[in-house]
Amino acid sequence: MVLVNLSKGKVIRKEVSFARSFLQRAIGLMFRPSFEGALVFPLHGRTSFHSFFCRFPILLLCVKDGVVTCKRVLPPWSLAEVEGDYVVELDARMGADVDVGDRVVILEDSD
Repeated sequence: MVLVNLSKGKVIRKEVSFARSFLQRAIGLMFRPSFEGALVFPLHGRTSFHSFFCRFPILLLCVKDGVVTCKRVLPPWSLAEVEGDYVVELDARMGADVDVGDRVVILEDSD
């Protein structure tokens, strides 16, 4: 699966995984030296995200109805409250060509 910015016609990340289980949601990107993909957290309203035990800043993209509603960088050992249909976690050091208001979608990889 790939994460695509429809507004700009660009691929944001070529690898997308979902944090579906309790353990996957609890661990997130903690303890990893880097992360080249996108980790998607399905949400139901408002919740908190943290970057405790993370070795790099995390970029959070909050998505509601397919539109990015917030874009926040969390330095290690930080906490943020977010809401939406889902949140995407990315390694902030790798950048992402996406802005608030952009339409994003997760597509099946055609390879």
